[in-house]
Amino acid sequence: MRRGTGMVAAGAAALLAGCATGGADASDVERPVLRLADSYPLTHPFGEHGAQVFVDGLEQAGFTVEYFPAGQMGGPQDLAILAQTGVVSVAPASAAYLEDQLPLSSVSDLPNMTTDACVAARSMMDLLSEDGVLYQEEYEPLGVRPLWISIIPNYEILTADRQVTSPEDAEGLILRSSGGAFDVTVERAGAAAVSMPAGDTYEAMARGTVDGTAMPFLSVVPYRLDEVARYSTDGLNIGSVGIPYVISAEAWDGLTADQQEDVTAAGVAANESLCAALDRLHDEGRDYLSDKGVILTEVTGEGREQWRQELDAVRLDWAGSLDGIGLPGSRVLREYEAALARHEEAR
Repeated sequence: MRRGTGMVAAGAAALLAGCATGGADASDVERPVLRLADSYPLTHPFGEHGAQVFVDGLEQAGFTVEYFPAGQMGGPQDLAILAQTGVVSVAPASAAYLEDQLPLSSVSDLPNMTTDACVAARSMMDLLSEDGVLYQEEYEPLGVRPLWISIIPNYEILTADRQVTSPEDAEGLILRSSGGAFDVTVERAGAAAVSMPAGDTYEAMARGTVDGTAMPFLSVVPYRLDEVARYSTDGLNIGSVGIPYVISAEAWDGLTADQQEDVTAAGVAANESLCAALDRLHDEGRDYLSDKGVILTEVTGEGREQWRQELDAVRLDWAGSLDGIGLPGSRVLREYEAALARHEEAR
């Protein structure tokens, strides 16, 4: 693996800088150089358990890989554009940051869908595969192909001063949101959603700019939110964040069939490694919060039923709003729910 001069090691996404003859399957065809760039350091789970596994798989298959992590090639919005335009060939493309281009893909961010990161990732990859509705509706027209997805379920509401057990407790709060479907969910509960990067949450909560945030337990440690949060829900699962890593169609078409198989296999390995790590880190994050004195409020009884009704309504509102502008929101929701049921049964 090569790294750019003066660039810090971390996360991944890839740029095709070499050349190969499309359609040729000969094993002696020279393998292109793949350059990777995302916004995550290797210490982040997406880098350590996803991108690094992808890189390792490519290198074992004989590719030379260059690494441009931690936002060195740009922010989350920039990276997907760089992939589309061919400046990089593989990059993360998050629906939360590209809502105008990937509105249907925010189906993975809807609340109370699954608590299992592997079930979520495998289900989304069904929809993102070449025959899948999301690939055909959104990614193929953009000229990119998803390889694997980083998806974190089990988002909770962390607050500085107010304990939240029911939707009424969230009314009037100002909550940091990652955008997209999360804004709809937060506002359905009567709170105001403020979209901002996760790295800005600590300062915003410390200063009282926001009352809290929607965040998974595993993100508490790197962002030190235990220092500014007094309360957290436990088991609410207010949503997820799914971030597919995509390769440009131009880069993909420049690979031989054998090379495409190797890149696909590296993506599958990254998908499985990352989702297993995210499930483990969720439990570790909960224990960490508890040990630091944050009050975890299990959502049960009448409060849980109230949340269920509100969160069910969010999913229907999401689908209906997309149907209303001529997009197949209800179809995507049905297919994702069906995929979740298949993978829940198979695990």
